[in-house]
Amino acid sequence: MKDSIKKAVNFLFNELSFSKENERNKERITTAALEKYDNDIAGLKNPRETAGKIILNCGSIDNICSYLEIPPLKNENLSSVPADKKTFNKTFKRLRRMIYLISLLAAFLPGLAYNILFHFSFLVLIADFILGSLVVLGILFCGRRLKRIADETLFWEKSYESGSRKTIENYYDLYTKKLNNCILAALSLFALLFISIVFSVLTSKYTFGNVIILIERSLSLIQLIIYFVLKNFLCRKIIACFLCGRQITGYKKELKKLCLCSAIYYLFFFVLLFFIRNQSDYIMNYTLAFSILYFILVLFYNVMRRRKFTYRNTALNIKKIICYTLAAVFFLAYNLMKMDLYLTQPYINTVSSVEHNIKGISYNEDSGVYTITTDADNFKILQLTDIHLGGGILSVSEDIKALKACYRLITETRPDFVAVTGDLVFPMGIMSFSLNNNAPVMQFANFMRNVGIPWAFTYGNHDTESLATLNRTEFDELMKSISFKTTKNLLYPYIQPDIYGRSNQLIEIRSSEGELMQALFFIDSNDYIPSSNTINEYDYIHDDQVDWYKRNVENLSRQEGRVIPSMIFTHIPLREYKTANDLYESGSDEVTYFYGILGERMFNKICCSKYDSKLFETAVELGSTKAIFCGHDHYNNQSLEYRGIRLTYGYSIDYLAMPGIKKDTEQRGATLITIKKDGAFEITPYRLTDLK
Repeated sequence: MKDSIKKAVNFLFNELSFSKENERNKERITTAALEKYDNDIAGLKNPRETAGKIILNCGSIDNICSYLEIPPLKNENLSSVPADKKTFNKTFKRLRRMIYLISLLAAFLPGLAYNILFHFSFLVLIADFILGSLVVLGILFCGRRLKRIADETLFWEKSYESGSRKTIENYYDLYTKKLNNCILAALSLFALLFISIVFSVLTSKYTFGNVIILIERSLSLIQLIIYFVLKNFLCRKIIACFLCGRQITGYKKELKKLCLCSAIYYLFFFVLLFFIRNQSDYIMNYTLAFSILYFILVLFYNVMRRRKFTYRNTALNIKKIICYTLAAVFFLAYNLMKMDLYLTQPYINTVSSVEHNIKGISYNEDSGVYTITTDADNFKILQLTDIHLGGGILSVSEDIKALKACYRLITETRPDFVAVTGDLVFPMGIMSFSLNNNAPVMQFANFMRNVGIPWAFTYGNHDTESLATLNRTEFDELMKSISFKTTKNLLYPYIQPDIYGRSNQLIEIRSSEGELMQALFFIDSNDYIPSSNTINEYDYIHDDQVDWYKRNVENLSRQEGRVIPSMIFTHIPLREYKTANDLYESGSDEVTYFYGILGERMFNKICCSKYDSKLFETAVELGSTKAIFCGHDHYNNQSLEYRGIRLTYGYSIDYLAMPGIKKDTEQRGATLITIKKDGAFEITPYRLTDLK
């Protein structure tokens, strides 16, 4: 009944011009009508009859005022000529421009405060003080300009044609909804930031410096939130000045309730997470899940309760629904693809150690060189390449198959050392639904730690893709954190030469008598040309890398009194692989064929860089390196000798990266290199399908 009374009064004013005074009059009549209705009902009168009499007297303003026994309206705007809707829109746009400037300037203030607090210096203080003063003066100027525009145009004192009522109500609904959502987003952001900082400190994972970095990374988002909250608050305030007190106070009460419920929600989960902080490594993941749940609850709230303080709650807009849904899906998918998911750990926990013939491993802190000592006559190296661990929810099966294949090949060959020649992980989002290159590496390190055999790694083109969670520097730091001092079996250098590439290292294999059996060079073939206009144009081994290799060969040769035996492990094949194969296919006797095929057909038979590297010519000149091993082309496993150097493709492991490759079997395997005390070696391919 009350809703019917409100509608009748609203209908009475719909034909009148829209003004601040008319809205107050409407509110006064509505309040009086509802009070009379409540009083008559309290006097045991029939509700329908009471409401009907009030509605029947809503034929004119004078009639309803007389019936309700309230003073008649005195409003000069009733007789004045109202301004049209265009006049209102024109003035409101001018006011809104000032609001945008005020909000934009205010958003700079947190950045200035951050600089003063955490990047303190005299020059910074002076510069920020001057800039801050200019920002504050700009805000004051825009505020005065806004008031002047409103006064000069009599924005709130004017009456506007009746059609403006719907426009103003729509504006009010728009900015009320936006402000509400921005406030809830701000509450969620600051709760997430607070929880992240607190638990980072409590779990001793972050130092104070890390906390500052976390704040700095969130600063742009904080500034964006401040801009939108202030902009929508001021726009709503300008429109709300036209409307009645009931609409304003109703929203304020609802907002207080909503903020209180949000605070209780996050406080509850903060306490819950506090008690399990030492029992779980996924605190931040839980926090993200609670935030997602919060926004789902907010969505339900907007549908169910927002109509209490807006004229029209929601209008079904298919385009908006599709856009918001897609945005939410992409946001959630992107964050899920970035998450550390240790889904293969149950299998890794079942892996047992494999014996090897290593007497000891030492590390030179000055040169970054590892030395492996063996007392066996033969030293066995197993080359694994292109393992391509996805680390995502869609690649669990393939990742476990890859690890099982590695373990089967290791147990069959029982090597003393494992060389992984790139593309250990595949953080591309394709196939695995993951951009994470942190968790897969950690899991492979866990796998090899359980196996117990020392291993080394050279980078492939996929290990640090542009969208991956860890960039080159972060990946390098991760590898150092799980290297020999921590795990006792990953031989990743803590000290690296100041040359091109992410990691270039030398590992010495020596007999128990100290004689150098083989020098192993792990050289980064790099990934893509940084300045190339072509997408994913392969890089090459640069001149300073080759010079580093040459210096080490010459130094070791002088030290040993002979030309030392050496091998090179890299990822992308040198251009000489293609040259050697072309000669082999033409029937030239310059090339000796040992085994294998070139089965790559997706792009080129040999996917090498189009840029020449001087590594091969330098190796021929020095006469030290007799074998080069690479990966990259998953279906290639050919081994040829060209100009005295054995050019060998390793059998790949990949179950994931190439379309349909998990069903193919002939290309999958590993390469065993057996080194004798005198430096001589044998290369034996192992196909997984040949193992019983």
